[in-house]
Amino acid sequence: MIQRLLLLFLAILSTSGCSGPKTQLRIPFIAQFDGREIGCALSEAGLSLSDLRFFVSSLRAIRDDGVAVDLVLQPDDQWQQASLALLDFEDATGACDNGTPATNTVLLGTLPSANYRGLEFTIGVPFESNHGDPLLAAAPLDDTAMHWHWRAGYKFMRAGIRTANDGFWIHLGSTGCEGTVQNITGCRFPNRAKVLLPEFVPGDDSVVVDLAALLRQTDLLDKDATDCSSGPAEQSCEAPFSALGLDFA
Repeated sequence: MIQRLLLLFLAILSTSGCSGPKTQLRIPFIAQFDGREIGCALSEAGLSLSDLRFFVSSLRAIRDDGVAVDLVLQPDDQWQQASLALLDFEDATGACDNGTPATNTVLLGTLPSANYRGLEFTIGVPFESNHGDPLLAAAPLDDTAMHWHWRAGYKFMRAGIRTANDGFWIHLGSTGCEGTVQNITGCRFPNRAKVLLPEFVPGDDSVVVDLAALLRQTDLLDKDATDCSSGPAEQSCEAPFSALGLDFA
């Protein structure tokens, strides 16, 4: 009887530890402006990146039957945790002089084997991870350049375009937060942007980040350098917030 119970117990453990076959995924991200790839060097169109870094979280792929399935990222002690990653397109050259040489433009993760069409994720850091001390956090949340010390949370996105005589940048993050670092009780404006790509095929397609869509209503040639740090007094935030699906008001 004891032997039978032991065999049954081992069988239960074996079954519970098996979650079915997994598919390894590689999801590239590409930075563009109006359909053309863009980097930190000035292009023939007279444009360059001045920054492009953002956190993604809550990644899910959509099965053919409409069910959303969590995409589990492969932790690497630099760019990815299991459910959060930092994408970084700037390389500290050219107009990206406030950046770092290291880049990361690909997500690596796994999904249960199935047929998928659709990808969804959030640009932002979940509330429970957003208000800790970056000096104590695990990578990639240990990147102090992506932290708003004075707002006690992370910059979900840093994006900027520079022309020969002008430019624009946006820092997106939660605002109206009450409390201090490690003791925030809530934020009036969470400012996490939801992204849904209904035709995306994981493993085949790339995600294109076209900054022209973000800055469609921003005049990059008015020789008046403007910016947006998600503050309530910055009217320059209204257009890019709208492009991100966020109500700046």
